[in-house]
Amino acid sequence: MKHSWVIFIFLFWSCETFDRPEKIPSFIHVEEFDFDITHSSQGSSSEKITDVWVYVDGNLAGVYELPNTIPLHFEGNHALKLHPGIKQNGISVDRTKYPFYKPYILDVNLIPDSIIWLYPETEYEEQLYIWLEDFEDPQSKFETFIISDTDLVIIDQPADILFDGSNIGEIALSSNQEIFEMRTNELEFNQFPKNINVPAFIEMNYANNYPFEVGILHKDNFIPSYVRQPLITFIPTYDFLDTVVWNKTYLYIPDATNFFPSATEFDLYFRIQNTDQQDDIRIRLDNIKVIFRP
Repeated sequence: MKHSWVIFIFLFWSCETFDRPEKIPSFIHVEEFDFDITHSSQGSSSEKITDVWVYVDGNLAGVYELPNTIPLHFEGNHALKLHPGIKQNGISVDRTKYPFYKPYILDVNLIPDSIIWLYPETEYEEQLYIWLEDFEDPQSKFETFIISDTDLVIIDQPADILFDGSNIGEIALSSNQEIFEMRTNELEFNQFPKNINVPAFIEMNYANNYPFEVGILHKDNFIPSYVRQPLITFIPTYDFLDTVVWNKTYLYIPDATNFFPSATEFDLYFRIQNTDQQDDIRIRLDNIKVIFRP
């Protein structure tokens, strides 16, 4: 009799569990974000928004790679906020809301088992400091180190590039050229945040058939000259015999500057070291931006 009672309780619990109707979700579909600039000082409208961070009534409902049809377990009128998301430093596991793009905000009537197509737009936030090198001026904003075996040159934009403007920067090394290094010389960069949680980014488009390094120069009252702190080494986007392939990245500056709380001066550097005497090295750059809140 005792065993029968246990079986009865189990069957009753099972019926209650599996007979409970599941709530049918509503859906939104987001193909991509449309990003545009509001002033020529913001440079190109190039972007690499990979994700959408979805908030419903102020609460995070999920992070989704784009394009995507997104289930929401809500119905009726709700406030949606869609934040553009990026791969910070180009790393797939380091996805974040891009703090300098505005969210797309709207009220929507969610209907179960139906799909609402959304076409979110975004632009830069207000009151940002944006430093731009788009190579449209005859003189580059970068200075070549005296140790370099070559220089950056500004060339006409090839037909395989769809960015705004007409020029790009190119660095070329042959097998008998071992090193190239260039740097900025900007007083405003001394304001780079040193707190890991205060955002500052380098945006840039690049195409390279050989690795190159981007990092932060720093010094303080105890260091007589600048010291390099690498941020990233870019792997090639294409091989020597392939068609040129461009990429876009967002580099998080405090990943380097937070190590130097006493630093009083910062700048950027780009470095190529042809250690294996490779021939026909090509590094192409465009739309380099440094963005932070002053």
